[in-house]
Amino acid sequence: MIASLLKRTATALGAALALSAGAAQAQTVDFAGKRITMIIPYQEGSGSTIHGRLFAMALEKSLPGNPTIVIRNIDGGGSVRGINQFHKDAKPDGLMVGAIATGTFFQYILKDKAVAYPLPDFKPFLTSPFGLIAYARTDLGLGKDPVENVKKLIAKPPVYGGSGPTSSDLPALVAFDLLGIRQKGVYGLSNAESRAGFERGEFNLKYDNAASWAEEVKPLVDSGQATVLFTFGFENAEGKIVRAPMLPDVPTFLEVYEKVHGKPLTGIGYDVWKSLFNVRVMGSKMLVLPVGTPKEIVDVYTKATEAALKSDVLNSPQAKLVLGEYPQSVGAASEKIFKGGLSMTPEQTAWLREWLKERHNVSVNLN
Repeated sequence: MIASLLKRTATALGAALALSAGAAQAQTVDFAGKRITMIIPYQEGSGSTIHGRLFAMALEKSLPGNPTIVIRNIDGGGSVRGINQFHKDAKPDGLMVGAIATGTFFQYILKDKAVAYPLPDFKPFLTSPFGLIAYARTDLGLGKDPVENVKKLIAKPPVYGGSGPTSSDLPALVAFDLLGIRQKGVYGLSNAESRAGFERGEFNLKYDNAASWAEEVKPLVDSGQATVLFTFGFENAEGKIVRAPMLPDVPTFLEVYEKVHGKPLTGIGYDVWKSLFNVRVMGSKMLVLPVGTPKEIVDVYTKATEAALKSDVLNSPQAKLVLGEYPQSVGAASEKIFKGGLSMTPEQTAWLREWLKERHNVSVNLN
C-alpha cells in the first residue's frame, strides 16, 4: 500500500513539475528584437492583406517583446503557392505566421495535386468570420423583392466576373446554381477587377464579403446601381443560421431558396452548401502557426490575440469597417471552427467535383 502511495505521489509530482516547466517555458517566450513574417497568399490590397495588416499592427503591441511583423504577399493558385511556401519555410519557433483563407481550404478539400501543405496540422490561433453579400445590377430590371429578382435572373442568366470556380468564389457559385441561376462566368480576375467590371456594366452579378460592404458595395446600392439579392447569414450560438448582423433586413440565401422553390434546401445540396458556409463565412480568414509549433508558443499567440482584440487598434472605426459586427474566435474556439472547415465528407467532395466538371468544365487535378 505504501509503495502504491509513493508511486502515485511520484506520478502526481512529476505531472506538476511538467506543468510548472511548461508554464515557465511559456513565460520565457520573448520576441524582443525579433522580426516575424506574416505570409499572405494573396495580392497586395486584397481582403486578406487588409485583415492581416490590421492584426499585425495590433500583435506587434501585444506579443511579448513587441516584435516587428513584416507582411509578405505571395499570390497564386488560389492561395496554394503562398501557403506551400509558408509550410516549406516556417519553423516552429513563432517567427512565421500564415494568413489562410477560403481558397486554402477549398484547394485542400478538393485534393488538388498542387497542394503540398498539411492543412489539418497547422495551429490556428485566430478566426475571423466574414458575411457574404450577393448583388446584381439594378438595370437588369430588378426591384425591391429579392425573390422576384432571383426569378428574373433565373429566366435571363447574368454575367458573373470573378477569380474562378475553385477559388473563394466557389460558395457563391454553388449558391447561385442551387437557386437555378445559370450565370455566364468570366474568370481570372481579382476582386477589385471584377468589381470595376461590375461598375462599368461588363458584369451584372457579383458577391462580396461584409468587409467590403460599407466602402465598396453600399455606395453602389445607395446610388441605385446595384441591388442586394441575399446574404449567406451567420450561425449563432445555438447553431442556427440567422440574418447577418450587418444587414438584418436582408434575407439569407436559405430564406430566398425556400421562397423561390417552395421548400427548404435539403439533401446533399444543403450539406455541401453548409460545408462551404462553414469555411467561407464562419472561418473566412484565419491566422495559423506552422506544423509542430509547441503549445507554449501557440498559447502566447492566443493570449496576445485576446489582448489585441481589446486594443485601440482593433476597436478603431477603421477596424470596425473591416471586422464588422462579427465575433472573433481565439484559441480553442478558433481551432473548433478550423476543424469544422475540414469536415466535408468524401460524398460531398465527390458531388462538388462532379458539379465543377458539369457546370464549369473544371477537372480538379487529384493527388
